[in-house]
Amino acid sequence: MTNPDLIPEPFAQDGDKNPIPLERAIADPVYRASWKAGFPPDTRIPKDVGGEGPDGLDFNGVLNIISQAVVFLQKGNAYQFDAALAPYPIGALVRSNDNLTTFQSTIALNSNNPNSNMTGWRVYNGSGFIVDNLTTNDGTKALSAKQGKVLSDRDFGIGQTWQDVTSSRSLGTTYTNNTGKPIQVSVCVYHDEQVVSTLSVSGVVVSRVRQEAGGATGYQDSTHTAIVPNGATYSVTGGSLISWSELR
Repeated sequence: MTNPDLIPEPFAQDGDKNPIPLERAIADPVYRASWKAGFPPDTRIPKDVGGEGPDGLDFNGVLNIISQAVVFLQKGNAYQFDAALAPYPIGALVRSNDNLTTFQSTIALNSNNPNSNMTGWRVYNGSGFIVDNLTTNDGTKALSAKQGKVLSDRDFGIGQTWQDVTSSRSLGTTYTNNTGKPIQVSVCVYHDEQVVSTLSVSGVVVSRVRQEAGGATGYQDSTHTAIVPNGATYSVTGGSLISWSELR
């Protein structure tokens, strides 16, 4: 749908016009218009029975103010907070003083100026609406595509592959996951019935195996597996190392 005919400029912008008062003062002529009363009853009575014609300057004044608003909106503008219009209803939208952010009222009868007091307001769009870092505590803001990719890249399993790290690992040594995201470790050891083998993450035993006495072979292979959070330490003790793999 195309735009309707546009108003090129406010009506009577360069012409003579009266300012329109909220209420007609007692000293004003009986034919003067006001925002509360409009054109008074005297302007609707024939002149031959005592009526008064409405003032053309009032018409110009009324149409000028109304068309100012239309032209303002045609240009894509939005209204800033104005204490004279407060309180604002729930859902009301106002532009910030720098016109770069739109605020939405989340409460009824809202008289707080969001430029200095965000109580009862939220950022609806514009500057401050898109989060491009991980330090914000405002869970109502939208995430930028850039930050979304950062978070996605940190997801477990995304961009990670299983790697054989046996040659660089040994039992009884503590390692630290400094990859920036969680990893999974899978460690295979063999041991006899006298040995208990454990996998610990940050000092907590998360996997423990021991062969029962009287086993047919006298020894067994066991596999420990666990997810290690970023920054956590991990180690495996007991038995002899067969293989050590990590999803990282």
